[in-house]
Amino acid sequence: MDPLLRVKNLSKSFGGLLALNEIALEVEPERIVGIIGPNGAGKTTFFNCLSCLYHPTGGLIEFKNIPLATRTSTIAKKRIRIFAFIFLILGFIRLPLFWSFFLPQTFFKVELFLLGLFVFSIRFLLVRGLLRHEIWAWGLMFIFLLSDFCFSIWFLTRQNPGDVLILTRLPLCYLSIPWGVMAGLFSLYFTGVLCTKKVRRIYGFRTSPDAVCRMGMARTFQNIRLFFNLSVLDNVKIGRHGRMHSGLGKTLFRTRFQKKEERLAEKKGLHFLRFVGLDQRAFDLADTLAYGEQRRLEIARALASGPELLLLDEPAAGMNARESAELIRLVRKIRKNGIAVLIIEHDMKVMMNLADYIYVFDYGRLIAEGTPDAVRENQKVVDAYLGRGKGEC
Repeated sequence: MDPLLRVKNLSKSFGGLLALNEIALEVEPERIVGIIGPNGAGKTTFFNCLSCLYHPTGGLIEFKNIPLATRTSTIAKKRIRIFAFIFLILGFIRLPLFWSFFLPQTFFKVELFLLGLFVFSIRFLLVRGLLRHEIWAWGLMFIFLLSDFCFSIWFLTRQNPGDVLILTRLPLCYLSIPWGVMAGLFSLYFTGVLCTKKVRRIYGFRTSPDAVCRMGMARTFQNIRLFFNLSVLDNVKIGRHGRMHSGLGKTLFRTRFQKKEERLAEKKGLHFLRFVGLDQRAFDLADTLAYGEQRRLEIARALASGPELLLLDEPAAGMNARESAELIRLVRKIRKNGIAVLIIEHDMKVMMNLADYIYVFDYGRLIAEGTPDAVRENQKVVDAYLGRGKGEC
């Protein structure tokens, strides 16, 4: 059976700080997989990379064999570098063409001369930003490519045999025609290259968190994130939003399709509230729930999105022994419904009684993995939690 989630050599750095270092992990369907580690081990950063809140510095993430994060293409980077220099050379050639066409016909020769130098300096900064893979340069490049294309049409359609290249007696058509053909074709081709997925990824266009949710991966957060001024049921219905198809028009005009979807969302919301044991509080404000109930409400909201993989970030944090036992039963019930669970937890009693397989992080590295019994006896895990020397985990 293929893994539902596959992570290979995942790394994430923030400036000089390496938060994740070559992490490898797999989650099979209908399995409960745990992640443990001391504070600052990189566990929540790992979840943020999986849900595409962060994009990893390196490595691969595949969910249902669909890449969520891949290495940026070195071939695409080389092409961008070559095309950026061609763009700069074409701009340098366009400068005397621009002056040759317009300077003889204007009284503002100094101003037009300075304008040409100003535009070329912006072009130079644009190329510099493009080589540094900055997103503003990617967006501004389309404007300059459109400008080059328009000027190429202008130069090709407005040929005057009497025009000469500025400061020379060379007929202008000797330079304007080749430039117009090259610049026109290059502008169209480079525009297409910039729109490709590999190039867009270089400039920061990634899979969005809402797209990941629609694909079937939902999560809860370490700090509770509910809409406290809304009812418990409305909070769960919000989780269903990614599965609804009514747009702005259907919602404004309250069409039959939109009403049907709204009824279905309410029905599903009540179903998941019953599933987590909160159906009696459906119309209470989320702010009135106890801490453990708020945790369960977050899980219900995540389940409402119809996930195949549920990411739980320290769901037992702050719970007493009774609430932790209820959480264990709930997670097992989720697994019985065919949903795989990837859980971060500091409560070792919860993790050892719950997880089928455990990965251990320390300082952003994967230091151990295995069954709960194997992890409990691993000396690296003992050292990570208790320092050097033997102890009980």
